Amino acid sequence: MENRFFLNELFKSLSFSYQRLFIIILSIFIGALTCSAFLNIYFDIDIKLSKELKAYGANVIISPKNIDENFISNAKYEEIKQKLKARALTPFLYEFLNLGSTSAVVLGTDFKALKLTKPFLEIKDGSFSLRDFNDNSIFLGIDLAKQLGLKVGNELQIYNPNNGKSVKLTIKAIFSSNDEFDSIALASLNVIQNLSDTQGINYANAIVDGNFQNVWSQTQAISDNTINVKPISSVSLSENLVLKKIKTLMFLIVIIVLIIVTTSVNTTLSSIIFSRKKEIALRLALGAKKSEIFKLFASECFIVSLIASIIGAFCGIFLANIFGYLIFNSSIDFRFKAVLISIIISLAFAFFAAFLPIKKALKINICDNLKGD
Repeated sequence: MENRFFLNELFKSLSFSYQRLFIIILSIFIGALTCSAFLNIYFDIDIKLSKELKAYGANVIISPKNIDENFISNAKYEEIKQKLKARALTPFLYEFLNLGSTSAVVLGTDFKALKLTKPFLEIKDGSFSLRDFNDNSIFLGIDLAKQLGLKVGNELQIYNPNNGKSVKLTIKAIFSSNDEFDSIALASLNVIQNLSDTQGINYANAIVDGNFQNVWSQTQAISDNTINVKPISSVSLSENLVLKKIKTLMFLIVIIVLIIVTTSVNTTLSSIIFSRKKEIALRLALGAKKSEIFKLFASECFIVSLIASIIGAFCGIFLANIFGYLIFNSSIDFRFKAVLISIIISLAFAFFAAFLPIKKALKINICDNLKGD
């Protein structure tokens, strides 16, 4: 009977202030929505940002430990390839060879992997596509092409004066990278190894997914007394730094939104209590206990806060995906813990926002508020 009476009072209380309560619901909904969206992104951003930054080139270098040898055997290279499980692994074998009228450095490499680990090669003429990546193709840096006076489609004979071997390749593209690559030629690794009688490479670089600590652990497990595998610190540490700054920015945005929500809830609830002062005074004058008044307002706040938090937290995943497609061009994975944390945080801020107005309601002067009635 007592419970039914309380529920009846609670329903009337909610009905009486539904317009102002809507503002509280809307405020907490926005707070939970924002919190859930950023938490879902926060838990996913390591992977998303890592993939985005890896698009800017290699983050791991593999080099011989003994500087005098300056050489990694093909067998060792294949072993590294199996263990590292990199998104792209590019071998580099430099040879100084005769190109007809002049001599120049020719780089033997894997064209397909090079396209990922060095993505900023600007093609000035010709094509740098998969169909051109074969052992009969060669690509010239723009300065070397000018020096040789050759164009796309011309044939270039490469000659090794040390062993008398030569090969004739077709120029498929002329590129520019605004660095030392502008003065070299790119050819298939197999071709340059055969031409120079070399069964190995000078070094390699790779794109390995993961944060700095994960990449560091992975590379240290592969390093031994012959090779040194390590992250390129300037790339990996920059990635870590950018990640921390973005997470800090997201944290500050969520805090600011929650402070605004708390202020809005506090102001609206104070307004509701102010408009019901006489009702509260009358209840106290008729013998109602302060704990009953507290229970009524606390229950009212808890119900509207819980409903708004749950709806806002689940809607947050849609907002997270909108941000995901706008920023990373991919979806954000749903994480239930993000929803749960958002609901708890929203309820906590709603509690702090409601605490002072409810406490103030219990201290009203009964005589002053009933005077004249």
